Amino acid sequence: MTPKKVKQMLFGLVLVVVLGVGGILRSGAIENPTTGGSTMGTGYSVKISGRINKKMLKALNLRIKQELAEVNRQMSTWDPESEISRFNHSGSLDGFQCSEAFAKVVRRALELSGQSGGAFDPTLQPLLNLWGFGSEADESKVPTDAEVAAAKARTGWEKLRVDADSRLWKTDPELSLALGAIAKGYGVDAVGAILKEFGLEDWFVEIGGEVLAHGVNPDGVPWRIGIQLPTTNPMDMSLQGIVHVDHGAIATSGDYRNYMEEDGIVYSHILDPRTGRAVRSDTASVTVSAPDCMDADGLATALFVMGADDGIAWVETLDGVETMFLVRDPNGKISERFSSGFKAATGYTPAQ
Repeated sequence: MTPKKVKQMLFGLVLVVVLGVGGILRSGAIENPTTGGSTMGTGYSVKISGRINKKMLKALNLRIKQELAEVNRQMSTWDPESEISRFNHSGSLDGFQCSEAFAKVVRRALELSGQSGGAFDPTLQPLLNLWGFGSEADESKVPTDAEVAAAKARTGWEKLRVDADSRLWKTDPELSLALGAIAKGYGVDAVGAILKEFGLEDWFVEIGGEVLAHGVNPDGVPWRIGIQLPTTNPMDMSLQGIVHVDHGAIATSGDYRNYMEEDGIVYSHILDPRTGRAVRSDTASVTVSAPDCMDADGLATALFVMGADDGIAWVETLDGVETMFLVRDPNGKISERFSSGFKAATGYTPAQ
């Protein structure tokens, strides 16, 4: 067998800002400024409605860059000196002292693991590397059953705990973390906290398509965010629909921007922790509305693994959380499935 392997990385955002914001210099102030850059292996953007003093904007941009650099220093597996990398490569079963922020993210990840019945798991680094989606992967390939079983034996959220002093404890020396399914959401929340600290009321933050918005856009209405039509063409920015957000987060997980194809079969980068294998289902994407982006980010991944029936049933038990599944039929046609309050919570409208 000569397998054909194709890996499609993240070229575009799962979520697209529908209404752009331009900066105009007026009397020493910037009106409706936009800033951004690179972080966490993707891009970030911050948009502010109204005028802001140039000196204040410069200080704000510096704080944001410093905060995002700190999140990378704590939780990026691509940085061999980061906290997460040092924890991953330590075979010690003693408590690993980490920052409060890192401990907070791991603690919430473990909570989501338990609440989802293991559909979410922050200890998947060995499996991600095996499939070719991790930071230490050698190649993209569909592994054998034996390889999956061996890597899966080195995972398991139950083998990890976080104590009140921000120490991580693992019961397996080979246990290692990957927080890509929740850390971007934390980073978005951290930037949002800085904007609030600076006294700003109308703003939008996005990292790699995960969004937190507050207040109104320059037109005086809630921020409008497009949900992409699932497609493997990175240049196709067609929208499935639009949500409207003035307080809260939106995050989407999908199978169409990071995947592998072998022998005509597409394997998503989203792995099911319960099987150790790439999720292969009729779910094309899951969008989550939640009060904060860390939860929205983690929940979107867990729900993708669970599927529409179990996922929507779980969401109906969660306060302040709503979801939309985009489901693909055998002919590739996309249909929508909603939790009971998604449309009311987001003002969702189909794209024209």
